[in-house]
Amino acid sequence: MNAQDLLNTVDVSKPLLGQVTELLRADTDWCRSTVDLLTSLSPAELTRLNRQDGETPGVDPRILTVAEREGVGLARVNLFSRERFLEFWRGGTLSPHYHRRSFATRILKGSYHHLLFDNAGSPDEPDLQLREQCVVRTGFGYALDWQDYHFVMFPADATVTLNIHLPPSAPTKSVLQPVPQERLVGLREEILESLGQESAVAP
Repeated sequence: MNAQDLLNTVDVSKPLLGQVTELLRADTDWCRSTVDLLTSLSPAELTRLNRQDGETPGVDPRILTVAEREGVGLARVNLFSRERFLEFWRGGTLSPHYHRRSFATRILKGSYHHLLFDNAGSPDEPDLQLREQCVVRTGFGYALDWQDYHFVMFPADATVTLNIHLPPSAPTKSVLQPVPQERLVGLREEILESLGQESAVAP
């Protein structure tokens, strides 16, 4: 099973987040299936899948959408850089945040520190109190509802995650320019390298 198969398996008549969380816990070689999916995508397909995505400056990870299904959501692969994290952390551009999409994630390679917060305020005017923190390692993951505040810190270099993002629950705050095709292809190459694979991608 790869990420597209996972999306296609979801029953849209039932709650989505619990389903994708359980599917990501399946005894599947997610690293191998993700490599196979990445290498099967042509540059044109990468551009189509990432047509609604932009690259937010001053944040890590970098994100590549690799599959989609209407009414279910997007499958995305995240690539974390320890160097980028430290640069942005020192620059003050990283902080606890929420996402406009609920999502489930699984680490394919690497690890990071994960912090969860209780919010006594609103999504846009938070009053945060640390609830828990842990180190999430290869083969493990979690799910977050869209308004949950969290923070990923100090990733091991070249950490790769597979994420299933459900349809948006809140409007986007800004419109970003789509990432150029050559940068999407370059990011795909970096992800494959991080997963220990040589490039053998679709033309």
